[in-house]
Amino acid sequence: MPGNDKCPSCGLPRSIGNRLVWTTDGGIYFQSRRSDRLIFLEEEDISTLLEEGTKIHGQKLLDTLRECRRNFTRGEVASQMKGMRKLLLRRWPLAKRVMLSAFKEAAFFGCGSISISDLEPKKYMVVKARRPYHPHLLAGDIWGLWEGFYGVEALLSLNVSGEKEWDIVVRTVQKRSKDEKTEGPPRRPERDYGLEVCEKCHLPVFPWELRWDTELGTIYKAGTHRHMVVTSARGWHLVIDEIMGSARKNLPVNIGTALAEKAASEYRQLKGDNFKKAYRHFFMSLPFLGWGKPRKVARKPFLIDAELEGVPFPQIFAWKMAGVYEALEEEPADFEHEKTADGGWKFLVGPRLEGPFLPLEKLAPEADRAIYPRTLTPF
Repeated sequence: MPGNDKCPSCGLPRSIGNRLVWTTDGGIYFQSRRSDRLIFLEEEDISTLLEEGTKIHGQKLLDTLRECRRNFTRGEVASQMKGMRKLLLRRWPLAKRVMLSAFKEAAFFGCGSISISDLEPKKYMVVKARRPYHPHLLAGDIWGLWEGFYGVEALLSLNVSGEKEWDIVVRTVQKRSKDEKTEGPPRRPERDYGLEVCEKCHLPVFPWELRWDTELGTIYKAGTHRHMVVTSARGWHLVIDEIMGSARKNLPVNIGTALAEKAASEYRQLKGDNFKKAYRHFFMSLPFLGWGKPRKVARKPFLIDAELEGVPFPQIFAWKMAGVYEALEEEPADFEHEKTADGGWKFLVGPRLEGPFLPLEKLAPEADRAIYPRTLTPF
């Protein structure tokens, strides 16, 4: 990363401000007025989801997810190529520069270091991926990038070449008849001016010290092995849907439990003697990572009551919130979540009891029933 790009105060690359904007719904978007929503995902969470998912669906799930990422990326790239493809195909050096620029952007957003080993435009490409956020998902991304860029159908080959290194080969087999019709991205919300920002570069002040390494293609928490990737929330929804399967409405329990355990292990280290600080760290970090915006959070006896807006993955968030509760309260947690009338989400997390949560309507007295003082009853 160029030395002059790093802010001397917060350490973040200033070029983030030219790419991303944090908005009033607790999301992250590109700077353009129309943009899909982006989120920070932890590589460990991605690995956990896929590992637990393969226990349910078998190894074929990886092929399915690779195909899922292929279709999503192909549609996204093809929608941006309208009117440009003929120009790029007439000038192959320009096409190669565009491909290299795409891999450079992918490295900036934490997808890993991607270098081209061999390339013949429109026929084949060989790339080496080092430290990918996940090899099978990244292979699907590159597959879709190639097909969307050139308007072709291709075959993919993925092979391990070393520790945390993979060789990815895409080879064209035929031209596609036509690109799929895709809707343009929605208009993004307005910028959130309420976030705490750095006085020097005016970027958001993250709740922990994040560092960008564009040579390795990683975003990581300083002093740890905690790596993150910035990705499309809509594309990740497709991955979650494939893992859940068409017959499921809820995230499988084994996946949710694994995510809760990971969140618990992290927040046991932050607990100390200050519950309020630990809970504040969890909820106030959400807007910075694109996971929504807290409206109200209350720690009541035996219960955490939270209302948020703009939560992209409510089920995943509920399991993570349960893990934080288990770490800080030191007892097994149970949770409920529901969508509110205005589109927000309400989450309740408390100790695990026998049976479900008591429905809220049970707490209201029946209309025809007389209510007596306790001193007048025989028990």
